[in-house]
Amino acid sequence: MSAPDFSGILQLDLMGSLKVAYWPFIFVMLFTSFLYALSTFMAISEGGKLFDESGNPRDIRQSMMVDAFAALVSAPLGTSPANAYIESAAGISAGGRTGSRSWPVCAFLPFLFLSPLLSLVPAIATAPALVLVGVFMMEAITQIEWHRFDEAIPAFLAMILIPLTYSITDGVAYGFLAFVVLKSCTDRAKEIKPAMWIIAVFSLVLLSQL
Repeated sequence: MSAPDFSGILQLDLMGSLKVAYWPFIFVMLFTSFLYALSTFMAISEGGKLFDESGNPRDIRQSMMVDAFAALVSAPLGTSPANAYIESAAGISAGGRTGSRSWPVCAFLPFLFLSPLLSLVPAIATAPALVLVGVFMMEAITQIEWHRFDEAIPAFLAMILIPLTYSITDGVAYGFLAFVVLKSCTDRAKEIKPAMWIIAVFSLVLLSQL
């Protein structure tokens, strides 16, 4: 057994982090968390068919707010950002729709004191769940309008660059940029929502920091 390490709790230097020199890093981490959460909720909604009457992900605003709050309180608690994980799509597709299906996670509480035992679980044990998540995500490809290059190329770039860059954030950022550029070059700039312009600018700034 080993006692959990709580030494990082409330060790946040808030005033020191507000120095101008840290702003680029804060922006990169903020936008990375935003893109990761957005892409995760989109994939989870697709896997569980959780859409509203307009065909948009159900309660996406509330979901993003919860994810943002979880990431906000993570630093003072001395842990890495608590975000939604794409692996949740496996449980949702299997029938889980509410938080009541998440209670088995309490079984991990003893491992606060038995963490060395987790090292006995090989990384390959998570492979089946990841393969299943990939299958659920691939279903959305059939809805892409492949005959429209301004729609197909951004989608293709996002799909291919996520594994090549080992980053969901980077792949999605390239997809956003390609979407805005292609729409602008094909006289379809009116289809670009104001929020997409803002995200494209942030994506450009993010990728310039790589």
